[in-house]
Amino acid sequence: MSRKLNSRVWNILAGTFFTRTALFMSVPYLAIFLTSQKHLSIFLAGCVLSINPLVNVLFSGFGGALADRLPLHKIIAVVPIVWGSLFILFYYADSFPAFLLLNGLNGLCYSIFEPASKKVLSTETLPENRLLVFNLRYTAINLGCFLGPLLSLMFNMKLTLFPYVILGVLYILYGVSTQFFFRHGGRIHASVAARIGSLKNLGAIRKDYVFLLLLAGMSFSFFGYSQLNGTVSQYLNSTSALADGARMYSVILSLNAVVILAVQFAVLRWISKWNPFHVVLTSNLLIAASFLFFVLPVSPSMPLLFITVFSLGELLIGARFDALVDELSPESNKGLYFGCSEFVKIGTTFGPMLGAGLLGLYGVESPVPVFGLIGGITAAGAALIGGAWFQHLRKTRQPVDAKYTGVHQEGG
Repeated sequence: MSRKLNSRVWNILAGTFFTRTALFMSVPYLAIFLTSQKHLSIFLAGCVLSINPLVNVLFSGFGGALADRLPLHKIIAVVPIVWGSLFILFYYADSFPAFLLLNGLNGLCYSIFEPASKKVLSTETLPENRLLVFNLRYTAINLGCFLGPLLSLMFNMKLTLFPYVILGVLYILYGVSTQFFFRHGGRIHASVAARIGSLKNLGAIRKDYVFLLLLAGMSFSFFGYSQLNGTVSQYLNSTSALADGARMYSVILSLNAVVILAVQFAVLRWISKWNPFHVVLTSNLLIAASFLFFVLPVSPSMPLLFITVFSLGELLIGARFDALVDELSPESNKGLYFGCSEFVKIGTTFGPMLGAGLLGLYGVESPVPVFGLIGGITAAGAALIGGAWFQHLRKTRQPVDAKYTGVHQEGG
């Protein structure tokens, strides 16, 4: 495997692992910290969580265009240093406006860095290895998701923002390391044609109905996904039906990663013959179905059953969505497509706010209407993803599987 990937790719993957470990030590507990330590209302805490993906959505096209217009090695070296400094400032924030501003700037850094890093992985990897590298990236994220909550639980960090200092330092070190690995630029300098064409092709994306329908459908999947760090954490932390719900939340976060890491490559082998639209459609339905466990009578096993089904749905998104965007995008505008793919975070923007609103309306002791509505809204995305697949069939006039067979086999 190491022969298929160069040192720059491994630098991105290693940096992803270390920064995501620190990220999952801190960010999932922000809502709990804001309500229990800073005494913000559930709604205001939801607004702080939502500002990040809102800024991400608003500036994702801009970030993708930058990835096509500027040298990528400069973006992935400078942005993590700025980003890390912002994370350190979280530790010193003490008011709702300060947290709102910092989390908004956090979203802006993500909008610029994420499409650039994904384009690096695509550009520095041969086409037949791209599904593999995107899944390795997803593995690195989930290793961080597994270790982060365990470290937070071990050192009792869920009631402090000190993990944000650790997160900031790691991002700064990540930025410094990329300056070494990408000091010669590699193959990631944007061509003149790409720099000129990226903004012109923003209009072409508006006519790419397959891509637009896919993004619309996936936004509902991300609406459901966002409930894990918002509504689910607040429900488990506040309900009297479960003893020590906050501790249970740490457990299910780690179980989330364990399930994904345990079955990821087996599932990849199993779905290797599926067309990618079927994969993301199934992921939507699994995430929607997972919330039905909160509709059942409350028991200690209920959160565990929820996170198992939820994790399988999340796994299918992580296994296929980025690679599908890579396959649908032209070579000269991959940064723009990766940037615009962040529009799916519109679901993450409204997810915590709507979930917090439902909890406020019905109360934490009435999970049936709260999670029943969340599951129904999430499942609505299935129709749009199905529409994207149908449009792709009409556009290509050939079976979807034929286009992707080679890439699937490599990933399996």
